[in-house]
Amino acid sequence: MEALLDNLARFAEVLAVARSPWAGDWGEAEARRAFQWAGYLERLKQRLEGAPGAREALGRHLRSLGSPLQRLEELGGEALSEALLCNPAASAAAFHRAAAWRREAGGGEGAAWPAALGRAVRAKAAAGLLTGGGGDEWETGAQILRQRLEESLRGPGELPERRAACEELLNRAVSVGGEEAVAGLLLAGPGGGGEAGQLVQSWLLGDGARAPPARDWLLGDGARAPPARDGLLGDEARAPLLAARHPAFGQRHLGRLRDWGRGLHYDASRAAWAPRPCWQRLLEHFTALLQGPPPARELAERALRSWKRRDGDFEVWGISVWTDLLLALKM
Repeated sequence: MEALLDNLARFAEVLAVARSPWAGDWGEAEARRAFQWAGYLERLKQRLEGAPGAREALGRHLRSLGSPLQRLEELGGEALSEALLCNPAASAAAFHRAAAWRREAGGGEGAAWPAALGRAVRAKAAAGLLTGGGGDEWETGAQILRQRLEESLRGPGELPERRAACEELLNRAVSVGGEEAVAGLLLAGPGGGGEAGQLVQSWLLGDGARAPPARDWLLGDGARAPPARDGLLGDEARAPLLAARHPAFGQRHLGRLRDWGRGLHYDASRAAWAPRPCWQRLLEHFTALLQGPPPARELAERALRSWKRRDGDFEVWGISVWTDLLLALKM
């Protein structure tokens, strides 16, 4: 029992470090050894499952010694992986070792896995923001999503089955807030998204007749409200970057803005377009596009001038929403 308790004390120390800023110093070797310890304790826990008396005695010893491990459920890889995934200071090696453990243990199959992963990615992104490392959330989430997609693409079965598995993974990820990871893949540098990035793009821009709800939400298809702040193209900061990197996304985004603009009407009594929030958000989106990278700016300006000509090419307020947008943008 003494040797066993000593081993438990060592694992408690490992777990404490995994929850602390020192987890940022872990390299691949340290992360591997930590999960070897966890594996040993997983096996111990399995052996104790058929011995309730021994489990109870061990629990009492842990509590009497004041061990940080108060429950036997905390033994093993689940506690260690959770500590690392939820620790914003954890090194990349430790984070990805923890993510790999979750997948191998079957934690990547249900809805709980992408939700937990989303929380972990957001925690690391928040830490990056506090330390001046902006953009962490897109990059971290994209790296993990790319790895999982490429594993599915290389998995067993025929290609259509593997692609269907990838699409299901994307649907689940998006349903629990994984749009940042999708955006990160699409915004990766040339070749940075790899085969997974190409798959995501074809999934988003594929046959509209079989579009899953997650894809509709990401692209904002069928939305009647003013441009939302969610989805891939509803965010003013993200839409110009996507439009510049992928012209097809730019065309989709402009199509949404055109539909919203056509839904406005001019209220002569107030000398303003109504509903007012829709007009304001439309103006914010075009401002972001025109201040974005040159490809996005040229695309937006060309569209506005084309729509203005179709409305009669007026140069006075209150007749064409496109004329008024150009006037408001001083173009």
